[in-house]
Order: sequence, then C-alpha cells, then structure tokens
Amino acid sequence: MTTGTMTLTPARILLVFLLAIATSAALTAQTLVEDTPTHIRTTDRRLLRLLRDGVRASDTFRQLVDRLQRSDVVVYLECGVGDRTGDGRLTFVSAVGGYRYVHVRVARLASANVQIALIGHELRHAVEIADAPGVVDASSLVREYERIGFLSPRLTLGVSFDSSAAVEAGYQVLRDLSGKDPSQLPTPNLQLPTAVY
Repeated sequence: MTTGTMTLTPARILLVFLLAIATSAALTAQTLVEDTPTHIRTTDRRLLRLLRDGVRASDTFRQLVDRLQRSDVVVYLECGVGDRTGDGRLTFVSAVGGYRYVHVRVARLASANVQIALIGHELRHAVEIADAPGVVDASSLVREYERIGFLSPRLTLGVSFDSSAAVEAGYQVLRDLSGKDPSQLPTPNLQLPTAVY
C-alpha cells in the first residue's frame, strides 16, 4: 500500500470497473455457503474449496469468517502468482453504500494447509479493518496500521504493514489444521509464506 493522493490511472479505473461488474453480478461469484450472501467472495473454485476446508477444520479460521459475516467489510479473494512483495496482499478498494471493499490476493501454494493459513492471515487483516470503522480509504488504512501494526520489511515497492495478530492467526490456523503440538510447527516468519498489507 502506498501513501499519498489517489490518481486515476488506467489500472485503477480498470479495478473500479471490475469491482462494479463483480458487485452487480454477485450471484455469479461462488460463496462459502451456496445461496447465502457472504462477505468473502471468489470466483476461483480451488479457493472456494480451501475456504470451506478452513471453516470446517479450523476454529480460528471459522471465527474470522464469522466475524467478517457480521461486518461491513466485503473481501474479494483471488489467487495470483507470488511476486517479490510476498505471497499475500490486502488492498483497500473502496467504501460505498455502507460497505467497505478489500481485495485479497494470495499466491497459489502447493500445500493446502499452508494456503489456508495464509488466507487466514489475510482474513485477520480484514477483521482488523472491520474492527476499525474509521478505515475508509488507503490513507486511513495506513494510519490504522501505524497504530496497530508494524512496517513489513519484505516489501520492495511502496509502504507495507503487517500485524502481530495476523501473524499469530496464520500460525494458529496452521496448528488447527495440522493437529500437531505447536512446538512441532515452524516459528513465525520462518517457514510460512510472507504476507504484506
């Protein structure tokens, strides 16, 4: 996330256009529970399966989803190719019509459990936004993460933040899914893919 004023670039215009199409055609996006509106939306069948697996197998993941369901935050989730900025990224899109929209992009990972943990990490950031009603644009998101988070050292372009709560949420989801003793799992920031916000 970068700071400063927002200029209308062709990429941002395209993003707003795609968001308008996505919200007007919300029925085409698959949801966690068929025929039930959800605050986590994706058109990727693999991600939908991973979301369902996470809800079924991890209390932590289920609590994050439940909290978002009761919020004004709508998450658009997609898979992308991992890049130098990390394996996960949340971007604030817009606040309109009583809802706040965020876009979460996660890299496609070979391990389903690690992928679900990474999604859980990103959903924790969406919950942090849900818990902060003053976050209504990129600038207020930066101010919130200056307050609750820390600068992420892994980003090469722009300013990026993370939070201890999101790091812990990702590892707790991984512990839930693995059924292992926490001492048998990697320590934070060593083996779980990186995520930036």
